[in-house]
Amino acid sequence: MKHLFVVRHGDYGYDHRINSYGHQQMKRLGEVIKQILNGSSAYFFTSTAPRALDSSQILADQLTLSEFEEVSYLWSGPDSPPSSFYYKGGLVRVMELVAERRDKADGLIMVTHFEVIEEFPSYFLKKEFEQDKQIGKISRGQAVHLDLEQRTYQIFPK
Repeated sequence: MKHLFVVRHGDYGYDHRINSYGHQQMKRLGEVIKQILNGSSAYFFTSTAPRALDSSQILADQLTLSEFEEVSYLWSGPDSPPSSFYYKGGLVRVMELVAERRDKADGLIMVTHFEVIEEFPSYFLKKEFEQDKQIGKISRGQAVHLDLEQRTYQIFPK
């Protein structure tokens, strides 16, 4: 793994499915990720929430990936299953999920929710880069790109 992308799902409606704005967000995000990866291999895993699955399908299409892994632990929010991050909250477990998949591709993409993305990228910086920084607010349809070779991060799109 040279790149880790922690993605917050796109905007969604009352039915918890990605709406047209969320669809546009994910398409734009997919274009940026594709440009950064520049033909390198990609693997991604996602929360099992409908809004995250919809977002993942759009990203998979953008990156011409035929599949993605569904991980229920990454679902966070009051509508999530009892074994999820929302109820079992643990950044150590999220880090384990990344570690278990880090040899699968040059670019690892994780699609998740507010509660995970609010804390995990900063936790990753501290554990992997020994940088004690708070990354800040990540809105729906945005991602944090952690570049493991350059030991840097960026939030996109701006």
